[in-house]
Amino acid sequence: MNLKTGGAAATVLLLASIAPAGAQAPPPAGPMGFSLGTPMAGDLFQGFYAGVNVGGGFGDSTATNNNTGNTSNTKLDLSGPVGGIQGGYNWRLNPSWVLGLETDFDGSGLTSHSGTQVRTFRDGSSLTGNASKDLEYLGTVRGRVGYNLTPSWLYYVTGGFAYGQVNNSAAGTVTGARLVGGGTGSYFFSGKKNGIETGWTVGTGSEIAIAPQFGLTFNYKYVDLGTLSYNAPIRNASAAAFVSGVKNNVSVDNNAHIFTIGLNYHFNAPPPPPAPVAAPAPPPPAAPRVFIVFFDWDKDTITPEGHAIIQQAADAYKAGAPVQIQVTGYTDRSGSPGYNQRLSERRANNVAKAMAALGVPKSQMIVAGRGENDNRVPTADGVREPQNRRVEIVEP
Repeated sequence: MNLKTGGAAATVLLLASIAPAGAQAPPPAGPMGFSLGTPMAGDLFQGFYAGVNVGGGFGDSTATNNNTGNTSNTKLDLSGPVGGIQGGYNWRLNPSWVLGLETDFDGSGLTSHSGTQVRTFRDGSSLTGNASKDLEYLGTVRGRVGYNLTPSWLYYVTGGFAYGQVNNSAAGTVTGARLVGGGTGSYFFSGKKNGIETGWTVGTGSEIAIAPQFGLTFNYKYVDLGTLSYNAPIRNASAAAFVSGVKNNVSVDNNAHIFTIGLNYHFNAPPPPPAPVAAPAPPPPAAPRVFIVFFDWDKDTITPEGHAIIQQAADAYKAGAPVQIQVTGYTDRSGSPGYNQRLSERRANNVAKAMAALGVPKSQMIVAGRGENDNRVPTADGVREPQNRRVEIVEP
């Protein structure tokens, strides 16, 4: 695949395949910032990912031409763009360390042409020629070891297997007595070899989270695809026939430095948003404070014990916020209902006067009598029950 025709197509295809997956992913959990060092929602560097990349490279190769013992070297300065796709899987070892496996495939425009080179040897022979090389595509399968510099920034080193389509050619003329047993004259040679070469690669890089499930990558790889060797036969310039017994071996080393920037989509979905925290329930209202003053039978006079209870009620009122106090009198069921109603009212009024004497404003009191209603202890009519002869002071 040539970068000019295949690289752009590969990029478009991968983006098209990634876009639907991104559209179906659950939304991120709430607003988040993604500046360098900001923790992500979920672990970006765990699970499958795929992406695209673009960049360039250069190399400093040597083409070696050897004919009948004479050797010449030609520099091939390789350079050009690269671009393609990558994908892989990360395993989280602990909060800082990540192991990964990644493969990539890039179309390449890395090419070199030596120009015309002239070499003169000690025996009087000379070589005039040129060589060319291009890397049509390049792929790698690599292991990775990564370390989180921050929760959203992964640095890693990588290395593994490399392969690529390498195309080489050489052509030129050779002049010299040694070629044909003492004869003189000019001869020409040409040859080429195209094929898939394999080798190794090492490199380093980093990835930075830029959005939920997306990471920006920066990568460097050194790739060595070994040496490509072939014969460029020598022909008689006039007869256009091969010169028997004469070998013209060409060998070219194939290496390059590759720099790319890429964008990865990580298929591990962010965790679901946390369940909303329920607002704490308001505290229950304070229970009303009730103070009970008991009376003797058929009496509305406050006893010493009753005065002590009234003092407690007055102190409680003064210690808190002003409230409306309910002062309600009651009787037992030993008298007539009408008499008992009047008796309960006298008892309530006497307690209210005692409260006022202790500093509780009369305007803050609601004074009432309930007679023999609402017995504290239910009894039959006519029963003298001490618990029912009372005044209740209620402070809400």
